[in-house]
Parts: sequence; structure tokens; C-alpha cells
Amino acid sequence: LFGLTLALGMLVDNAIVIIENIYRYMEQGAPRFEAAKRATSEVAYPIIGSTLTTLAAFSPMLFWPGIMGEFMRYLPLTLIVTLTSSLFVAMVINPALASMFMKTTGTRHQNKLSIDAITAAGEKPVEIKGKMLKRYTRVLQFAIKRPIIIVMTAFASLVLLVQGWMLVIGLEKPIEFFPDIQPKSMYINVEPPEGADLEYIDRLVKRVEVAIAGGVAGGSNSAEDISEEMYANVFESKQHQKADGSSFMGPSDLGNIKNIFTKAVSTAGGAAMFSSNTPNNIGVRFVDLDEQKRSVSETIEDIRNRVADIPGAKITIAAGEEGPATGAPINIEIAGDNLVVLGKLSKQIREMIAKIPHVLDVRDDYSEGTPSIQVVIDRQKAALFGLTTDMIGFALKTAYNGLDVSSFRERNKDYDITVQLPEADRRLTNVLRELMIPVPSGEMVPLSTLADIQYTGASGDIVRIDNRRVVTIKANVNETIIPGPVARAQAEVLLKEFPLPSGYALDFTGELEMQKESEEFLVKAFVIALFLIFFVLVSQFNSITLPFIIMTSVVLSLGGAFLGLALFRQPFGIIMTSVGVISLAGVVVNNAIVLVDYINKLRKRGLGVQEAVVAAGATRLRPVILTAVTTILGLLPMVTGISFDFHHLAISWVSESSQWWRSMAVVVIFGLMVATFLTLVVVPSLYSLFEELSQMRRRATARLQHVFSRAGGLNGEEMRRI
Repeated sequence: LFGLTLALGMLVDNAIVIIENIYRYMEQGAPRFEAAKRATSEVAYPIIGSTLTTLAAFSPMLFWPGIMGEFMRYLPLTLIVTLTSSLFVAMVINPALASMFMKTTGTRHQNKLSIDAITAAGEKPVEIKGKMLKRYTRVLQFAIKRPIIIVMTAFASLVLLVQGWMLVIGLEKPIEFFPDIQPKSMYINVEPPEGADLEYIDRLVKRVEVAIAGGVAGGSNSAEDISEEMYANVFESKQHQKADGSSFMGPSDLGNIKNIFTKAVSTAGGAAMFSSNTPNNIGVRFVDLDEQKRSVSETIEDIRNRVADIPGAKITIAAGEEGPATGAPINIEIAGDNLVVLGKLSKQIREMIAKIPHVLDVRDDYSEGTPSIQVVIDRQKAALFGLTTDMIGFALKTAYNGLDVSSFRERNKDYDITVQLPEADRRLTNVLRELMIPVPSGEMVPLSTLADIQYTGASGDIVRIDNRRVVTIKANVNETIIPGPVARAQAEVLLKEFPLPSGYALDFTGELEMQKESEEFLVKAFVIALFLIFFVLVSQFNSITLPFIIMTSVVLSLGGAFLGLALFRQPFGIIMTSVGVISLAGVVVNNAIVLVDYINKLRKRGLGVQEAVVAAGATRLRPVILTAVTTILGLLPMVTGISFDFHHLAISWVSESSQWWRSMAVVVIFGLMVATFLTLVVVPSLYSLFEELSQMRRRATARLQHVFSRAGGLNGEEMRRI
């Protein structure tokens, strides 16, 4: 959709240039049909060249690898298809329609003009009249007489704008990998101790739910902490206000929460054992962005504070990821052979990372395994009592899992009668040792007589990457205060001198790994885009100097990009801002191509450099401004967030999608605003400067040739005097 939004402003650029040129021909007195034909042919090559430069800028992004490439690929694909179609419409459909329906005032004797008169009329530059044209002409005449000052001022402005951005936002939060999007949901993950039973986990999860809803969650983990009545009352609906003043009922005293849902441990058949890595999490879904009265980040921080003091489990918080999965801001992989050593290293690193300011939810995936009690039966002793391992196992199963021995019926319902040890006894190891096992003779023998009771621990989950055991440490960052890349850089400095045993390695992966891949690709894409644009320009103008003049506007337009980032207090986004810069490179050259091409045509018709530059600037002023304005207006909704909700038929003042694309739209809008000034003033100044240098070079060459030609006819004495 953003590709369509960006294309919406750009696809009319070609049509504007052609229709404006047809209109100018008709204003000079040319008939509609001849005006459409000759005006279109006059700007055909620059229009094709400008479209090819735009396609050249976006085409490298089609080859973006990885998850980020899957996410961003539709942007260049949409633009390439749309702009190619718009070129066909602008050069074929629009002139045909203009020749049939276009009218203009002030045309005289249209049907009486000869072909030569039509050509002469259309090729004539626009007449300089009106306040705007006269003022622009004066500015342009001033600029081309002082080209060095104008060019130096432009480059100085670029440096100042970049420095201004650094002072405003760059020192505080210079870069971000991906836009900081307000999440639609969040998850509170509850990791109980190894071997915890279902009842314990149920109490933990209930305590977290109560804390989120607004109840008291502190204290121990006894069964009496949260009564059923309290649990029911705390989730009574509470009234809150939306941003528009309307009210809604929510499950928590925190206004942004729409609903709470829980995913806790469940087992089949009432078994008492469970997998220790079964997820236990409480999900929170927030109200829509345009209904929020306060930031979701503040609500997440409130929930974090509420669950921080709940004992008996490791509780971490994760915001729901919007867009491609990028991993945790800090993701560290420790690789080695010994799982116990990896666990110790992981603990040390977790403690170090937790000391970094604004780093939250430090955790790892190291698992020590579930503690267990192993009953090792002495077969010889058991045989002396006439017992087998199956008989002893059945007795243990009956005592701890229970045995249905009968049933009774009451009020048309059947109830099982189960023989089982009391729950309190099932938790005591001494009871296990003294558990009486029946023998065939009718006597009872304690289990400790028949078996050895051993305390063991099963191995935890083992993760392997490239055939090496790996433990991963993850941490979140409060990115409203400090950007993820900055916190990650602090972690890298902190762990740079961390002593690792021989054979063990430590790597930063996750978001950092994806960020480096994206940076490398975008740098290559930008270089390739510049090369392709330069190649198209050289092919079109058959010159090195003119493409250099046009490409200079790309570099200088970056000042506008940084101006926009500073005004909107936006960091430089590795993804969105970089894509915006690449897009800008393809857009800003379009008007410069048409302008320079027209200057060349006027010079071929006999005009001098300064006269041709002024006449071309005045003639192309209207289409240059129109094309810039249409592109800017097409992107304004992405910056402001204002849109129309067709579902409810109402204007929406907040847009969730604008959070994604705002920095990219800001770069294109402000870069294009500066590029428009560059096209109208700096590009003509550069053209004039290079022509002056070229003329100076030609005069110097002519003088040298004259001197050497004279030297060829002089004697030795005259040569020495020279």
C-alpha cells in the first residue's frame, strides 16, 4: 500500500510534463493535434530517461535477501510496474486525449499556422511575465553570475543540516534498525522452577493475572493468597474513556487494555507430571491506536512494575512484534561443548548485561533439567520376598497416581473411588522411603528395604547450531529512552574482555545480525542505483559532465532529508530511512533531466549559455513545481497520519501504518523540497559554472595551439626568447 501511495504522487509526473508542454504549444498558437504531437516528441527522451532513472533506483531492492527482503520487496515491485504503466499512459493516452479535448485561452489563428510556424511557436521559450516568473528570473540571473558562491553555499548548507540533525536527535538516538511501533499486544511469560507442579503454576499465573487487572500480587505463593472470590472480583469490567471521549469496558484498571487471555499448562488424563518448557503466558491486547489516551509503552512499563515483585518464577515481558521478526535487541550466543560450563558462563553474562541502564528482561534458554527421584530396585532382595519389578512399580503407581477400585452412584451420576496417598504425603521423600510394599505372603515391606532412593536430574534442552551446543542470552531494551543499537554497543564493549575458556565462543546475533545484513545490502543497493542512474544519464546526454551536474542534486538533496528527520525528531532508520534515501535518488533527478535537456535544445537553437539557462528555467518552472507538489501531497498522509476510514466513513486522525513509513516519507518529502530548489537554482548554476570552465579550457587550448603553431615557424633565437 505504501508503494501505491508513493507511486500515486509520482505516476502523474510524466503526464504533467507532457500536458504542460502541450499546453505551452497551444498558448503559442499551435493547433491541438500538432501541439500534442510535437510537444510529446520534444520531451519524449527526457521523460523516458527520467523514468528509467527512477526504475534504476528501485530495481536493486528487488534482490533484497532474507526476511526483510520478503517484507520490503513489494515496494519496488509496485513502483516499477506502476511507473512503467504511467510512462505508457503519459506518452500515448494523454496526448491523444489532449488532442481531442484540451482547450486554452489566448490561442489565435490556430488553424492558419503553417508547420514551420507551429514549430517556431512551440520551440519558443515561455514569455517571462507575472510576478513569480520575474522574481525567479532575477534570482536565477543572480545565481548564474555567481555560480561558485551558490554551489559552495549549497554544500555548506548540507553540512549544517546534517550537523543540525546530530545536535537535535543524533546525539540522543542516532540510529534505529526498525521503526519503534506501538505494539497491538504484549505477552507476560511465566517460567516456573524445574519440577514445579500444576497447582504451583496455576497460583503463579493467577497472581500475574491479578496484578495486571489491578489487584494486589505481592506476598508468598501459598494457596490462600488469592481466593476464588478475589479472583472473580478483580476481573470485573471497569469503565474507561477513549481518546475521542467515548467510553468502553475493560478488564483492568489500566485504560489501554482491551482484553486479557491466558495460556497455562494443561495435561491429559489428570497426570501429575508435565513438560518443564510448556509455555505459560498471559497475553494482553490493547485498544486501537486512535482510541488510546496514553502511550502503550507507558502501559507496558506499568505492567512490568506490577509483576516485578512476584516471587517464585522468572517473569519476562515481550511486546508483540509488528512486521518481520527481527529478534531481541540484544541477542548473544555462547557456543561450546560442555553444557554445564555454558550454563555458568550464561549466568555470569546475564548478570553483566543486567547492569546496563534501560536493559530489561534478561533471560537465557539454558535448562538445568527437571530434578527427579529414581528408585533403583535390588532384584535379588526383591526376589527373596517373591516380588518382581512390575509388582513394585504397580504399588508405586497406585500410591502416587492412584487406582480406581470402585464407583458409586448419586443423583444419576457415577463417581470413581480412587485409592491414593494423601497429597501432602506425596510431596515428602520420607514417605516414599517408608512406603509399605505388599508381598505374596501377605506381609508388608518398606520400599527402602527393596530399593535404593537416588536424587537425580535429567538433562535440559540442548540447542545445537553448526553441530555445537549453544546457549542464547536475550534482553529487551527500553527504546523510548535508549535505542537498541546503542545498548547493544554498550554490551559489546562490556563483554569485549570477557574471559572465555578455550574452545568457547561468544557472538552477537539476532537483530544485530539482521541489521548488519541489511546495512551491507542497502549500501550495495545505493551504489548500484547511483551507477545505473549515471549509466542512463551518460547514455542519454552522451556526456560525463552533464550527468555529474544532475547527480550532484542527489547528494545535496540529502540535506533536506536530514532537515526533515530533525524537524520530526526521527532517528536515522537502517531500513526505512535508507530505503527513503534510495527512493529519493531516483526521484530528484527527474526534473533536472528535463531542465538540462531543454537547456541543450535552446543552445542548439543559437541561444547563449546564460540566456538559455534563464529561458529554460523559466519555461520548466511550472512543471517542476507541479511534479514536486504532487509527489509531496501524495506522501503527506503518511507523515501526518490523517486518512479516511472507508469502513466507518469517517476521517481518521491517527494511522497505524504511518508509524511504519513516516521516516521514509519524511526523507522523500523534505529531500524533494530541497531538490526542487536545487533543480531550479543550483543545477543551472552548476551548468553555467561548467560551461565557463569548458570555455576557459577551450580558450587556453586555442592559445597553446596558436603558440605552438607559431613556434613551428621560428628559428632557434626566437624560440629561446619565447
